[in-house]
This record gives sequence, structure tokens and C-alpha cells, in this order.
Amino acid sequence: MLTRETNPKEAGSAEAEAPTTASLRIPRLAAALLAALAAAGYSGISLYRHFHFASNAFDLAVQDQTVWGYSRLELIHNTVLGIPNLLGDHFNPILMVLAPFMWLWDSAGVLLVAQAILLALAGVPIYLWGERELGPVGGLAFEAAYLLFWGVLAGVIYDFHHVAFAVPAISLALYATLTRRDLLLVPAVIVAMLTREDITLTLIALGLYIVVVQRRWVLGAALAAINVLWAALLLGVIIPALGGGVAYRHWTYLALGSGPTTAIGYVVQHPVETIRLLFNSPAKVRVWVGSFLAFALLPLASPLMLVALPSFLERFWSSSPNFWSFHFQYSMLPAPILTFAAIDTCARVGRLLKGRLAVGGKILPAVALVTSVVMTFVLVRPLAEVTTYLPDSRVAQIQACLNTIPRDASVAASNTLVPHLSHRAVIYVISLRSDADYIAVDPSTYSSPFKDEEEQLRNTVRGALAAGYAVVCAKGTTLILARTDSQLQLTPELQRWLADQCSGRACAES
Repeated sequence: MLTRETNPKEAGSAEAEAPTTASLRIPRLAAALLAALAAAGYSGISLYRHFHFASNAFDLAVQDQTVWGYSRLELIHNTVLGIPNLLGDHFNPILMVLAPFMWLWDSAGVLLVAQAILLALAGVPIYLWGERELGPVGGLAFEAAYLLFWGVLAGVIYDFHHVAFAVPAISLALYATLTRRDLLLVPAVIVAMLTREDITLTLIALGLYIVVVQRRWVLGAALAAINVLWAALLLGVIIPALGGGVAYRHWTYLALGSGPTTAIGYVVQHPVETIRLLFNSPAKVRVWVGSFLAFALLPLASPLMLVALPSFLERFWSSSPNFWSFHFQYSMLPAPILTFAAIDTCARVGRLLKGRLAVGGKILPAVALVTSVVMTFVLVRPLAEVTTYLPDSRVAQIQACLNTIPRDASVAASNTLVPHLSHRAVIYVISLRSDADYIAVDPSTYSSPFKDEEEQLRNTVRGALAAGYAVVCAKGTTLILARTDSQLQLTPELQRWLADQCSGRACAES
């Protein structure tokens, strides 16, 4: 099979047309600046969200408490999730690299800034591959399309997730694969393997791509086989052992069976039904369409879609509707793969049209950038929630009350307060446990509580007051209770809230 790398005629032509190193200096600086601006923007958005009490116990506080433990050189019990070791939930030892940064900044913001930088860094291999195949303009267009992709911004706007480490790792692995830099492929794969157990599926698919498309049998087969064994070891031994003997907790594929073995059998025996499951909901179809339309449908014509396939199968075979949403972190991992696939299609179109490279190198990348911007800022609008956050006056009241809680005290808090209190050995979500030294509640931080969640909070506060907890701080709708003597009283806002005369944020506004 002749490629540009093996065909002497095409290789010579490419060398003749290749820009010089000097001419690439400015575009590469522009690509680096684009990534830096994205990292700064992502950081600003996620920190603003967090400091305005819109972040959550799941996933930010869960991972923040464990990283805080790592910063103290401890493997602590994760009380937010209620598990002996977070490695027994998802296998994510890569989080340990964040611990030293908490020596400099003792805040959950460390995780949010790290995620922002990691997502932005994934754009660099995208630019380099785009530059190689389409020229600097095409490379910059696709780097921007990736950085503005709604799936990336949806991850930025939803707390922190350790899959963020896998995004630049997969991006680098794709670049290394496509440029046949095998020594660069090794560290990228290792980082991805230490990120999360299901990343092995993407790495297996990458191995198959290397075998089927590049015809590099040994490398591809070795990569796939290693990850099959690694996945079996993680799911069968390591995660259950670290999770206190509990079997893998994240099996949500009830329509396929009770576990991986039965699921494989179901797929083999019922191929038509398993395909139907991928499209049996309007929500699924919308996300399918939105994922590819954001890159002008270009990824669909590239064999690199083989690498993205596990992400989509894992997502849409799940029985959990959360996976079928434009929100959360689920579109972050396929984002660089879709971008590489779109670049590959443009390059193929350019080679097919031969002399008319403007179509593949400039027009199609520009179309992809436009569709990415339209999908993100006109149709999906993941950043729309930024305008709904609490005003600064309320933020100051909440923080003043949280500051009254000692650092070594155990705390049970409402969901959105937990990430601000998770640098301690014992912190609970109040709906799961409410017998800590301190109880912290603020209904105004909920833009839309889950069904019956607010009434559960009211009942918890009523029960705590009846059991002898006293008011330590009350400002607006913020309430801190503790087992201590205090003459402080509930605010009028809290009294109305407990009497069920108002709900959530409306209590602070009334």
C-alpha cells in the first residue's frame, strides 16, 4: 500500500512544496499562543464557576479530596464517595502528579487549572499534524475547531474529570502513530493507561488501526494485546482489591447483560439489536449528529474513526441517560480523534484533487472551523449557564460562613459546598450522612435541585436542630450548624426556607 511516506514520487513532491522552518516559525508561535489563550480561558471559566459555588461534590470534590491526601503523602479513605481508596472506583493513579501543586495552592482550583492546561495542550499535536498535511493555515483552523468544540467546553464547564489527562495523551498518540514516531507513542500510551480503565478500549482500537490501515502488524498487535491484558487485570483484580472487594461499580450496560462476558455474547448473538441500541433515543441521535456536524461531517470519511468508535459505543450502549447528553465530560476524549480524522479527510480530498489543494487545505478546514463555532455558540451553547451563577454578594456571605469551620473538623455539607470543604479527612455529602461535627447548607447554590433533594435538606436541618446542633453562622440562606453552645438565630430567609415558603435561590431573592 503506497502512502505519501512510501511513494517516492509523492514524497518528492511534498518536499518541494514543504514550507521552510523559518516560514513555520510564526504559525507555530500562533499555534502555541492559541493553546495558551485556550488554557487561560478554560481556567478562567472553570475557576469562576467554582468560586461562585456552581461546582459539585461529584466529580470535583471526590477527586480533590484524594489529591489533597496525595499531597500529604497519604492514601486516604474517600469519604465523599464512601470508598476506601479512589483507585478502587476508577483506576486513575495519574492524579498523583497533581499533588505537589497543592503545596503551592491549597485549593480544588489546582484540578481545574490542570484540566484547562491539559485540554489546551491536546491542540498542539493537532496543529502539527494539520500543518504537515494541510499547511499552517489548515493546522491553525483545526486547532481552533478543536479548542472551540462544544464537547471540550462542556467538559470545562462541568467540574474536573481525570479523563482530561487522556485527551492530550491520545492526541499525542495519534500524532506519533500517523508520523510513525514510535518512541513518542510509548509515553503517550503509558500516560493514557494510567488515566482510567476504559481508555484501554481506545488504545486497543488504535492498535487495530495500526494493524489494519498502516499494516504494522507487530506494533499494532502488541499495543492491542497489552491493553486487553491490562483491562482484564484492572477490572478483574486491581480495582476490586482497591475498592474493598467490591466488583466494578460502573457497569451501566444493562441492555447488553450483567457484565463484559455476557455483553460480548449478546453483541455476537444480536448484532442488529445492538446497533439499534446506539440510536434508540432522540437524545442519542442529537449527540451523534452534533459530534460529527461540529467538524462538517469530515471525520466520517476517515479510517481514524476506528479509534473513536469505542468512545461512542461505550457511551450510547449505556443505560444511563447522562451519557447521551451534550453536557458533562463524555465528549472530551473523542474530541482530538474527531479532529485528526477531519484533517485526514481534508488531506485525502486534497490528494484526490491533486493540483487544487485549496479545497482540502484551506476551504474545508475553514468550513470545519465555522461549523464548530456555530455548533458551540449557537446550537449547543455550553457556556450559557455562566450567566446564572450567584452574585458576588452571596458568594461573600457563603465564604464567610465556611471560614468558621475548623480545618480538622468533620463536615456534612450540601452538594455544592462540598468542593470548598474537601481538603479534610472527613467530608460527606449531607444527603448521604449528616452526623459530622459541622453541617453546612445553602439552598441558594442549587439552580435546580434533584427531586425531593431540597426537602431532604430541610428535614436534615430540622433534625439537627432538634438533636442539639446550634447555629454557628447564618447569613442569608447560608447555614452552619455545630455541636456547640451558641445563641445565634436563623435568618428570615432560612426561616422561610425551613417553613417551605420558598425554594432554592428564590429564598435569597425574596
